[in-house]
Amino acid sequence: MPEPAACQADVVAGRIVVNAPLSALLVCGRIPGGNWDRTKRAWSYPATTSHAKLIKDRIPRLKATGAFAALLQNGHAPQPAAPAPQPKPAEPETEIPEGLITHPWRHQMAAYKFCLDRIAEGFRGFLLAMGMGTGKSLVACMLILGLAARRVLIACPLRVVPVWISQFERHVGTPVAVAGLDEDAGSVAQKQQLAAEKLRLGEARNVPFIAVINYDSAWREPFAGWAEKQNWDLVIADEAHRIKAPGGKASLFFKRMRTKARYRAGLTGTPMPHSHTDIYAPFRFLDIGIFGPSFNAFRQEYCVMGGYQKKQVVAPRNLDKLEEKMRLITFRVDKGVLDLPPETHVIYHCDLGAEALRVYRGVEDKFVAEVKDGMVTAANAMVKLMRLQQITGGWVKTDDERYHRIDTSKQKLLADTLEDIGSDEPVVVFCRFHADLDAVHEACQALGYASLELSGRRDELKRWQNGEAQVLAVQISAGGVGVDLTRARYSLFFSLSFSLGEYDQALARVHRPGQTKPVTHIRLIARHTVDERIQRALERRAEVINAILAEIRS
Repeated sequence: MPEPAACQADVVAGRIVVNAPLSALLVCGRIPGGNWDRTKRAWSYPATTSHAKLIKDRIPRLKATGAFAALLQNGHAPQPAAPAPQPKPAEPETEIPEGLITHPWRHQMAAYKFCLDRIAEGFRGFLLAMGMGTGKSLVACMLILGLAARRVLIACPLRVVPVWISQFERHVGTPVAVAGLDEDAGSVAQKQQLAAEKLRLGEARNVPFIAVINYDSAWREPFAGWAEKQNWDLVIADEAHRIKAPGGKASLFFKRMRTKARYRAGLTGTPMPHSHTDIYAPFRFLDIGIFGPSFNAFRQEYCVMGGYQKKQVVAPRNLDKLEEKMRLITFRVDKGVLDLPPETHVIYHCDLGAEALRVYRGVEDKFVAEVKDGMVTAANAMVKLMRLQQITGGWVKTDDERYHRIDTSKQKLLADTLEDIGSDEPVVVFCRFHADLDAVHEACQALGYASLELSGRRDELKRWQNGEAQVLAVQISAGGVGVDLTRARYSLFFSLSFSLGEYDQALARVHRPGQTKPVTHIRLIARHTVDERIQRALERRAEVINAILAEIRS
């Protein structure tokens, strides 16, 4: 990079003001803490010795005048510019940001420092790939305070919106104007109106404004249009894997928001919940320079294409290169850093009855033949595998869209397991389908156990947490983010998810901070069925659908 042209710096009204020619604007823009004054065409920064040294290091031909020269002299004298292409940035502040009332853990401080370091290097986006329960939201609060962000937009799953509100109340001691835009806020138009009102209130009170909205509302009008007209200091995609589809409406909204945000952060415990291609769209939002603007180019570089007209991703490639690029802006930590009680994984088996086994083999044989003949893609394989999984649960869904019970083997195994655990022990039972949830309730009723449900059709989580029932039947897709199930130390899986991310989320709802007892995870598996194939894929940390197809083809 050529040496930037000469610039002038001084201290005006408590800020370092840098007047730079066009050739040096890019350098100035990559110095952390800067504000661009469009009318004066100048950059300004906090008047600190560390900022002065950083500015001088980044712009070797800078003319230091007046108070700026004095600021440099009062601190450590800057080193002469090295001939290296990238001058060493000043060490960023790593103190706990002012206004934080919760003392962070060591790994949270490391995550915070990682973000500051990336900013000092010129990056504007970063991914916090932190395992369940490791405190991603606290790090986000630290960033808001440490960056002195005045306008913040947080998008997250609907259930997590009130969780974010409680996080600010718990961790932030300074006044903020928070707009919690969940279902209680009304329609998308009403959410936009509330956000605008909270923004005006925040500006009138001279306090930071924070809007928290669910993904499905964020991209809809009129909120999306309003959001795209604002200048955001920080935009956060919580559970960033939710925007993994490059052509999805939420993902395209975040693609546009990239240019509206000074800094961008992604938070997730599962960066690649299904496949390595899931990381492209979040990185497109965080830093388009990492993998480029074209998803097709990304697939050509990192995917083996096959299937019909070679339009299907059949395997990954160049994963070492992909991981190397991800590390540029990704901070990783798993829940192994936490002082949690031990967890144990157990498998209980059952055998399908004769009638269910006959139906199962008929469906399976046809499916295997189609796979080996090349007639099945990953897209339609899921439907066929779900049908097999439903049979292992003891039921089939016929053309009339009704459930028909054909077996009770796994239901009996569940009842025996619950009875062995005991009537006084809280238990969580994870299920994939509504019929599986019904099977759990039937088993509990037969035992005389009270049961409640958390699913797309019912939310009885608080009642279970308050002790109104022993058993909570949880639909896996509903029991992920923002759900605390630490009342139980036993989790049972009546059926398994095809998503590694969903499976990990389910495990982490029980084994997380707040859990004081050893945890036992029990998987109920029908022998010699798709249950075993799913189990093997999850144990290998593989993408389930492709792993099963590869196993059949081999």
